Amino acid sequence: MVTVMCTTTISTLTLASLLQDPLIKMVMLSDNVSPSDHSALLHRVKDSLIARASEREPELEAAV
Repeated sequence: MVTVMCTTTISTLTLASLLQDPLIKMVMLSDNVSPSDHSALLHRVKDSLIARASEREPELEAAV
């Protein structure tokens, strides 16, 4: 359930809005992270969450 919620949250947030958030900008600047690096990271996280959700679907169906 947590994975599904995280996937939904990430898909409803736009990448542009995340990159414009003042707190995220401050952290990126302090860590010397470029917007393109941060964007790539967010895409990897999204892909990972989708992959995990698809792996867990058979488990969930078997439990029901």
